[in-house]
Amino acid sequence: MLVKRSFKPQKKQLVYHYCSAETFHAICTNKTLRFSDLFSMNDFLEIHWGYHIWEKAANKIYDEVTKEFLDKVDEIVSGSGLNFNFLASCLSLEGDVLSQWRAYADDGNGYCIGFDAKHISGLPTRQLKVLYDEKKQVDEVCDILKKIYEIEKKEPEDIRYGKEFFEICALLSADLTSFKNPAFKEEKEIRLIHILNFEKSNEFLKLVDRGGTYFGKEYDGQEVKFRMEKNLPIAYIDFNFVNPAGENPIKEVILGPKNDSRITAIAVYLETLNLPNVKISKSIASYR
Repeated sequence: MLVKRSFKPQKKQLVYHYCSAETFHAICTNKTLRFSDLFSMNDFLEIHWGYHIWEKAANKIYDEVTKEFLDKVDEIVSGSGLNFNFLASCLSLEGDVLSQWRAYADDGNGYCIGFDAKHISGLPTRQLKVLYDEKKQVDEVCDILKKIYEIEKKEPEDIRYGKEFFEICALLSADLTSFKNPAFKEEKEIRLIHILNFEKSNEFLKLVDRGGTYFGKEYDGQEVKFRMEKNLPIAYIDFNFVNPAGENPIKEVILGPKNDSRITAIAVYLETLNLPNVKISKSIASYR
């Protein structure tokens, strides 16, 4: 949908994941990247910010489209939480940023993992560059809405707002999750999004992974798991990042500014776990 912001990595480009020592260990031993419910992310406006932008865009083009059209889009966008569950894994284009060490790597005691970006693009995800400029966010959604409107206007009334309309608005809902408050612009985030569906189960609903393309081949989906955050269950899926050829995408590891581990100890650790030839360095950020 938001083609301009689709992340298309260059050859040998790295994307970085800041994490605690415990998460670093889990990633290296399990060789997986976790995708968690967006509602559980650090910024409590993760979902609400995108809807706020959708509302501003709808108001801006109100006189250029019909009220019926905007109402139909809103039914899907505002109701996306009843149809879909968005999981995300958050990466960055920068590997040694003090604010990220503080926020995401145990206050500088953790690690930053540099993944081969082209390799990671083989996971079943929608990969977008996060946009932080509010005006550009609104303009982008306006442009999308106008294009959807022109498509629907050409459809006969009896088939208007059908399956294809639902699917394109569902993608819009997913893409809204890659808008963030300008206060986070230093993160230079690349957001990998995976969509789960809600499916009727007895008198309630359950989450289902309906699959996708995994390293170029279709897969049928996998079990949705949960972790507890305080007293709240958080949905997640761990995707194995080793491709069918057995290649490892971890190319670099940076130790946080408060991390006292020896580089040689981490090198032995990674080689023993069959994660070879990883460049290891210490953060140059001054933080104590």
